[in-house]
Amino acid sequence: MNTEYYRDNLILRVLNGQYASQVLDFYSRNQNCFNLYEIEKPENFYTESYIRNLLDAEFNAFVHGKYVRFFLYDPTVSDDIIGSVSFSNIRSDAMKSCILGYKIDERFQRQGYGRRMLTMALKIMVTDCNMHRIEAYILPANTPSIDLAIKLGFISEGTAFAYAPINGIWQDHLRYVYIS
Repeated sequence: MNTEYYRDNLILRVLNGQYASQVLDFYSRNQNCFNLYEIEKPENFYTESYIRNLLDAEFNAFVHGKYVRFFLYDPTVSDDIIGSVSFSNIRSDAMKSCILGYKIDERFQRQGYGRRMLTMALKIMVTDCNMHRIEAYILPANTPSIDLAIKLGFISEGTAFAYAPINGIWQDHLRYVYIS
């Protein structure tokens, strides 16, 4: 798998710790929006040193084929990171599966970036990594993500009860799967 992919005006790029300030800016400016859908973060998460260590750990996991996070850029509209898409729990054994997570900068939501980013990323995971099954867990109230998953061909598999603690409460998530 490559560290950069290009399609139309979009760039998907795996980043390491040298991009910590740029990634910190992305997370910080979207903190209120992202926290609605994510587990609680460590107290020092919004520091450059924490993000640098996180990016280096993610890059190391990428090198070993266990995890990948792409950051989305569209140089025609901004130098800022527009979104990110991650694939965790990558199993390259007979199961050929992983779990998808993604986020789009609040300023760029509902402009097609999520669809375009996920279309690129799913193709990469299927063609470059031979993934057969890609799971997505979505809060029931997150209708834009549910609609997007369905448009991209994800199939509902029901509810994952008490799947993750969001804002201190174990929340049910809807489980969707993309089969290559």
